[in-house]
Amino acid sequence: MLLFKCPVCNQPLEKKERVLCCKNNHSYDIAKKGYINLLLANQGNHFLEEGDKKDAVVARTAFLNTGVYDYLRQEIIKTMKSYFGDEPFNFCDLACGEGYYTTEIHQNFPEIQTYGVDISKAAITALCTRKNILGLQNFHMAIGNLDYLPFVDESFDCLLNCFAPINKTEFKRVCKQNGIYIRVLPGPNHLLEMKEALYKNVRLNEPKEENLEGFTLIDKKIISNVTIADNYQIKALFDMTPYAVKTSPQAKEKLFSTPSMKLTTEFAIFVFKKL
Repeated sequence: MLLFKCPVCNQPLEKKERVLCCKNNHSYDIAKKGYINLLLANQGNHFLEEGDKKDAVVARTAFLNTGVYDYLRQEIIKTMKSYFGDEPFNFCDLACGEGYYTTEIHQNFPEIQTYGVDISKAAITALCTRKNILGLQNFHMAIGNLDYLPFVDESFDCLLNCFAPINKTEFKRVCKQNGIYIRVLPGPNHLLEMKEALYKNVRLNEPKEENLEGFTLIDKKIISNVTIADNYQIKALFDMTPYAVKTSPQAKEKLFSTPSMKLTTEFAIFVFKKL
Protein backbone atom coordinates (compact mmCIF):
# COMPACT_ATOMS: atom_id res chain seq x y z
CA MET A 1 0.00 0.00 0.00
CA LEU A 2 1.36 3.40 -1.00
CA LEU A 3 1.48 6.20 1.57
CA PHE A 4 0.88 9.06 -0.86
CA LYS A 5 -2.25 11.19 -0.58
CA CYS A 6 -3.99 13.36 -3.14
CA PRO A 7 -2.89 16.99 -2.73
CA VAL A 8 -6.34 18.20 -3.81
CA CYS A 9 -8.74 16.19 -1.61
CA ASN A 10 -6.31 14.44 0.80
CA GLN A 11 -7.63 10.98 -0.08
CA PRO A 12 -5.14 8.06 -0.36
CA LEU A 13 -3.66 7.44 -3.79
CA GLU A 14 -3.57 4.04 -5.47
CA LYS A 15 -1.42 2.95 -8.38
CA LYS A 16 -3.20 2.02 -11.62
CA GLU A 17 -0.71 1.24 -14.36
CA ARG A 18 1.26 4.50 -14.94
CA VAL A 19 -0.83 6.81 -12.77
CA LEU A 20 -1.74 7.35 -9.13
CA CYS A 21 -5.37 8.19 -8.52
CA CYS A 22 -7.78 8.74 -5.63
CA LYS A 23 -11.43 7.81 -5.21
CA ASN A 24 -12.42 11.29 -6.40
CA ASN A 25 -10.73 10.61 -9.76
CA HIS A 26 -7.84 13.03 -9.33
CA SER A 27 -4.90 11.43 -11.11
CA TYR A 28 -1.16 12.01 -11.33
CA ASP A 29 1.14 10.56 -13.96
CA ILE A 30 4.19 8.59 -12.92
CA ALA A 31 7.19 10.05 -14.75
CA LYS A 32 9.34 7.79 -16.91
CA LYS A 33 12.11 7.97 -14.32
CA GLY A 34 9.71 6.81 -11.60
CA TYR A 35 8.78 9.85 -9.53
CA ILE A 36 5.38 11.46 -9.03
CA ASN A 37 4.75 15.21 -9.03
CA LEU A 38 2.36 16.03 -6.16
CA LEU A 39 3.15 19.75 -5.96
CA LEU A 40 0.14 21.91 -6.76
CA ALA A 41 0.64 25.30 -8.38
CA ASN A 42 -0.54 27.12 -5.26
CA GLN A 43 1.83 25.16 -3.00
CA GLY A 44 5.07 26.49 -4.47
CA ASN A 45 6.76 29.88 -4.54
CA HIS A 46 5.63 30.58 -8.10
CA PHE A 47 9.09 30.23 -9.60
CA LEU A 48 9.59 28.64 -13.00
CA GLU A 49 11.84 26.12 -11.27
CA GLU A 50 11.24 25.41 -7.58
CA GLY A 51 14.03 24.54 -5.15
CA ASP A 52 17.60 23.73 -6.12
CA LYS A 53 18.52 24.31 -9.75
CA LYS A 54 20.34 21.71 -11.83
CA ASP A 55 23.74 23.39 -11.39
CA ALA A 56 23.44 23.29 -7.60
CA VAL A 57 22.38 19.62 -7.68
CA VAL A 58 25.32 18.73 -9.95
CA ALA A 59 27.75 20.57 -7.67
CA ARG A 60 26.37 18.92 -4.53
CA THR A 61 26.52 15.48 -6.12
CA ALA A 62 30.11 16.06 -7.23
CA PHE A 63 31.17 17.11 -3.72
CA LEU A 64 29.26 14.44 -1.82
CA ASN A 65 30.64 11.73 -4.08
CA THR A 66 34.16 12.61 -2.86
CA GLY A 67 33.19 11.14 0.52
CA VAL A 68 33.84 14.12 2.80
CA TYR A 69 30.38 13.80 4.38
CA ASP A 70 30.37 10.01 4.50
CA TYR A 71 31.00 9.94 8.24
CA LEU A 72 27.77 11.91 8.75
CA ARG A 73 25.88 9.44 6.57
CA GLN A 74 27.25 6.52 8.59
CA GLU A 75 26.34 8.23 11.87
CA ILE A 76 22.76 8.68 10.68
CA ILE A 77 22.58 4.99 9.75
CA LYS A 78 24.08 4.02 13.11
CA THR A 79 21.49 6.16 14.89
CA MET A 80 18.64 4.60 12.94
CA LYS A 81 19.92 1.07 13.60
CA SER A 82 19.89 1.79 17.33
CA TYR A 83 16.12 2.30 17.13
CA PHE A 84 15.01 -0.06 14.36
CA GLY A 85 17.66 -2.76 13.96
CA ASP A 86 16.49 -5.09 11.18
CA GLU A 87 12.78 -4.66 11.93
CA PRO A 88 10.37 -3.49 9.18
CA PHE A 89 9.68 0.25 9.18
CA ASN A 90 8.55 3.12 6.98
CA PHE A 91 11.11 5.88 6.41
CA CYS A 92 10.87 9.30 4.78
CA ASP A 93 13.70 11.65 3.87
CA LEU A 94 12.20 15.14 4.00
CA ALA A 95 14.02 17.36 1.48
CA CYS A 96 15.93 14.34 0.19
CA GLY A 97 17.78 16.15 -2.61
CA GLU A 98 19.65 13.87 -4.98
CA GLY A 99 19.51 11.01 -2.45
CA TYR A 100 23.05 10.83 -1.10
CA TYR A 101 21.73 9.91 2.34
CA THR A 102 18.44 8.32 1.26
CA THR A 103 19.80 5.60 -1.00
CA GLU A 104 22.57 4.54 1.40
CA ILE A 105 20.10 4.35 4.28
CA HIS A 106 17.75 2.23 2.17
CA GLN A 107 20.50 -0.26 1.35
CA ASN A 108 21.39 -0.73 5.03
CA PHE A 109 17.98 -1.95 6.20
CA PRO A 110 16.50 -5.19 4.80
CA GLU A 111 12.88 -4.42 5.76
CA ILE A 112 12.52 -0.74 4.93
CA GLN A 113 9.95 1.14 2.86
CA THR A 114 11.61 4.38 1.74
CA TYR A 115 10.04 7.62 0.57
CA GLY A 116 11.83 10.75 -0.57
CA VAL A 117 10.26 14.16 -1.13
CA ASP A 118 11.81 17.39 -2.41
CA ILE A 119 10.49 20.53 -4.06
CA SER A 120 13.28 20.48 -6.66
CA LYS A 121 12.54 18.62 -9.88
CA ALA A 122 16.27 18.60 -10.69
CA ALA A 123 17.04 16.93 -7.36
CA ILE A 124 14.28 14.33 -7.63
CA THR A 125 15.32 13.52 -11.19
CA ALA A 126 18.91 12.96 -10.00
CA LEU A 127 17.62 10.77 -7.18
CA CYS A 128 15.64 8.67 -9.65
CA THR A 129 18.76 8.15 -11.75
CA ARG A 130 20.71 7.04 -8.67
CA LYS A 131 17.87 4.79 -7.52
CA ASN A 132 17.50 3.15 -10.93
CA ILE A 133 21.24 2.53 -11.29
CA LEU A 134 21.25 0.83 -7.89
CA GLY A 135 18.09 -1.13 -8.71
CA LEU A 136 16.37 -0.24 -5.44
CA GLN A 137 12.93 -1.67 -4.65
CA ASN A 138 10.30 -0.37 -2.21
CA PHE A 139 11.63 3.12 -2.84
CA HIS A 140 9.24 5.95 -3.78
CA MET A 141 9.92 9.55 -4.77
CA ALA A 142 7.76 12.65 -5.11
CA ILE A 143 8.08 16.31 -5.89
CA GLY A 144 6.36 18.09 -3.02
CA ASN A 145 6.49 20.90 -0.50
CA LEU A 146 7.39 20.32 3.16
CA ASP A 147 4.53 22.64 4.09
CA TYR A 148 2.06 20.37 2.28
CA LEU A 149 3.49 16.88 2.65
CA PRO A 150 1.84 14.49 0.16
CA PHE A 151 1.46 11.62 2.65
CA VAL A 152 -1.44 10.23 4.65
CA ASP A 153 -1.53 10.78 8.41
CA GLU A 154 0.85 8.76 10.61
CA SER A 155 2.68 7.17 7.71
CA PHE A 156 6.25 6.94 9.00
CA ASP A 157 8.19 5.31 11.78
CA CYS A 158 11.24 7.46 10.99
CA LEU A 159 11.70 10.94 9.50
CA LEU A 160 15.01 12.48 8.45
CA ASN A 161 15.54 16.19 7.76
CA CYS A 162 19.05 17.32 6.81
CA PHE A 163 19.87 21.06 6.53
CA ALA A 164 16.36 21.95 5.37
CA PRO A 165 13.48 24.02 6.75
CA ILE A 166 10.88 22.26 8.84
CA ASN A 167 7.13 22.39 9.26
CA LYS A 168 6.37 21.25 12.79
CA THR A 169 2.68 20.63 12.16
CA GLU A 170 3.20 18.56 9.02
CA PHE A 171 6.10 16.54 10.46
CA LYS A 172 3.97 15.67 13.48
CA ARG A 173 1.03 14.73 11.24
CA VAL A 174 2.92 12.21 9.09
CA CYS A 175 4.94 10.66 11.94
CA LYS A 176 3.54 7.64 13.77
CA GLN A 177 3.11 7.65 17.53
CA ASN A 178 6.48 6.76 19.12
CA GLY A 179 8.10 7.46 15.74
CA ILE A 180 11.62 8.90 15.46
CA TYR A 181 12.47 12.24 13.85
CA ILE A 182 16.17 12.94 13.11
CA ARG A 183 17.17 16.56 12.49
CA VAL A 184 20.67 17.43 11.16
CA LEU A 185 22.08 20.97 11.23
CA PRO A 186 25.53 22.48 10.64
CA GLY A 187 27.62 22.50 13.82
CA PRO A 188 29.26 25.66 15.24
CA ASN A 189 32.54 25.22 13.35
CA HIS A 190 31.14 23.82 10.11
CA LEU A 191 33.20 25.00 7.10
CA LEU A 192 35.01 27.48 9.34
CA GLU A 193 38.11 27.70 7.15
CA MET A 194 36.09 28.39 4.01
CA LYS A 195 34.21 31.16 5.79
CA GLU A 196 37.49 32.68 6.95
CA ALA A 197 38.78 32.64 3.37
CA LEU A 198 35.65 34.39 2.08
CA TYR A 199 34.65 36.89 4.74
CA LYS A 200 36.30 39.33 7.15
CA ASN A 201 33.81 38.76 9.95
CA VAL A 202 32.91 35.12 10.56
CA ARG A 203 29.97 34.00 12.63
CA LEU A 204 29.81 30.52 14.10
CA ASN A 205 26.67 28.52 13.50
CA GLU A 206 24.22 28.19 16.38
CA PRO A 207 22.35 24.90 15.97
CA LYS A 208 19.43 25.20 18.37
CA GLU A 209 17.18 22.33 19.27
CA GLU A 210 13.60 23.07 18.32
CA ASN A 211 10.75 22.97 20.81
CA LEU A 212 8.55 20.65 18.80
CA GLU A 213 5.02 20.26 20.08
CA GLY A 214 4.13 16.59 20.24
CA PHE A 215 7.79 15.47 20.24
CA THR A 216 10.37 15.04 22.98
CA LEU A 217 14.13 15.34 22.50
CA ILE A 218 15.73 12.00 23.36
CA ASP A 219 19.29 12.43 22.07
CA LYS A 220 21.64 15.06 20.70
CA LYS A 221 25.26 14.96 19.59
CA ILE A 222 27.84 16.93 17.65
CA ILE A 223 30.22 15.11 15.31
CA SER A 224 33.13 16.66 13.45
CA ASN A 225 36.01 15.85 11.15
CA VAL A 226 38.97 17.69 9.64
CA THR A 227 40.13 16.94 6.13
CA ILE A 228 42.28 18.50 3.44
CA ALA A 229 40.06 19.61 0.57
CA ASP A 230 41.62 19.87 -2.88
CA ASN A 231 40.70 22.51 -5.45
CA TYR A 232 38.00 20.31 -7.05
CA GLN A 233 36.32 19.76 -3.68
CA ILE A 234 36.59 23.45 -2.77
CA LYS A 235 34.83 24.56 -5.95
CA ALA A 236 32.09 21.93 -5.74
CA LEU A 237 31.48 22.64 -2.05
CA PHE A 238 31.27 26.39 -2.64
CA ASP A 239 28.81 25.96 -5.50
CA MET A 240 26.46 23.82 -3.39
CA THR A 241 26.30 26.27 -0.45
CA PRO A 242 24.46 29.59 -0.02
CA TYR A 243 27.88 31.27 -0.29
CA ALA A 244 27.62 30.87 -4.07
CA VAL A 245 24.97 33.61 -4.28
CA LYS A 246 26.23 36.02 -1.61
CA THR A 247 29.99 36.11 -2.18
CA SER A 248 31.78 38.83 -4.12
CA PRO A 249 33.50 37.88 -7.40
CA GLN A 250 36.84 38.88 -5.89
CA ALA A 251 36.46 36.60 -2.86
CA LYS A 252 35.24 33.77 -5.06
CA GLU A 253 38.22 34.13 -7.40
CA LYS A 254 40.62 34.09 -4.44
CA LEU A 255 39.00 30.95 -3.05
CA PHE A 256 39.02 29.19 -6.41
CA SER A 257 42.74 29.86 -6.81
CA THR A 258 43.47 27.95 -3.59
CA PRO A 259 45.02 24.56 -4.46
CA SER A 260 43.96 22.98 -1.15
CA MET A 261 42.83 23.93 2.33
CA LYS A 262 42.18 22.48 5.74
CA LEU A 263 38.43 22.02 6.12
CA THR A 264 36.43 21.40 9.28
CA THR A 265 33.05 19.75 8.85
CA GLU A 266 30.79 19.60 11.89
CA PHE A 267 27.19 18.54 12.36
CA ALA A 268 24.61 18.68 15.15
CA ILE A 269 22.25 15.70 15.24
CA PHE A 270 19.02 15.89 17.22
CA VAL A 271 16.75 12.87 17.75
CA PHE A 272 13.12 13.41 18.71
CA LYS A 273 10.40 10.91 19.58
CA LYS A 274 6.73 11.57 18.88
CA LEU A 275 4.68 11.33 22.02
